[in-house]
Amino acid sequence: MTTIDAYTHVLTEEFYDTLLAEYDFQGLSGDPSFLWDLDRRLDDMDEFGVDRQVLTLALPPLWRGMDDETALELTRLANDEVRSIADQYPDRFVPVGTIPRVSDEFMAEFDRCIEDLDMAGVQMFSTIEGEPIDRPEFRPLFERAERHDAPLWMHPQLHEWYDWASEYMEHRLFGWPFDTTLALSRLVFGGVVDEYDFDLVAHHGGGMVPFYGGRIDSFYQTRLDYPENYADTDLPDLDQPVSDYFREFHVDTAVSGSVLAQECATGFFGDEKVVFGTDYPFGPGRGRAWIEQGLDAVAEMDASDETRERILGGNLEDLVA
Repeated sequence: MTTIDAYTHVLTEEFYDTLLAEYDFQGLSGDPSFLWDLDRRLDDMDEFGVDRQVLTLALPPLWRGMDDETALELTRLANDEVRSIADQYPDRFVPVGTIPRVSDEFMAEFDRCIEDLDMAGVQMFSTIEGEPIDRPEFRPLFERAERHDAPLWMHPQLHEWYDWASEYMEHRLFGWPFDTTLALSRLVFGGVVDEYDFDLVAHHGGGMVPFYGGRIDSFYQTRLDYPENYADTDLPDLDQPVSDYFREFHVDTAVSGSVLAQECATGFFGDEKVVFGTDYPFGPGRGRAWIEQGLDAVAEMDASDETRERILGGNLEDLVA
């Protein structure tokens, strides 16, 4: 059985030092070296039996408010750095690029990630400078994903919520899964899923979507039945139950070892759409706890051995084959 962690995060020391020295980045609180400690990463993988990790760039808030020229320079550097890590350990790491914006120049970088850097896909974010990702100007991102048959790894972006929502980490604890939920909703109701054929891995079990699958269908039907009561709602004309469109997404198991959450996600999205993911090296023990708890949750969930094998590695292998 192959075990692949489909959603982990990484930085390189060179990238971080460049941020500090050349781009007026204020730095991270604490010691960020755990994000580029490859020896520890490999030791943890060996200890828990993780054969490979998908590497995505950490620090999604980094791009907010940055001018396009600077963002493009850093995007190219980041993608080169992630590729270099995978080149050092080609049997252990699967590199995924990052594309934080959409323009001709960023789409050329998308092409470079797939055609020149041979990456498995690209990471994008649930909003772009505060705008929803179904806006017409962002459609080239999904066109490129379809053209290259390159999966998208969607990470939530910090949600602009209440001023006090960061006092207890609510902006990440609940805000990030909520932002994922909104993004998936916009892709469905905004017609992106209907217009383009692409694969997308949504972080944290798809946010609220699997828990509210019934609510999604019933709300859509209610607004169709009583349009006069919802004149401010613009609904697309869908050819199948709306929740079926949501089921076209892939999701990871980065739900911090919750068996119930994993079973909920698997029950909604289906056995072939769930991939093992941990958010490593974040979490207790610099990510070790989420690896152990995540593997335990897969072992304990009510599923067949075949389903467990698919979640642990088979589905991700199919996705990036």
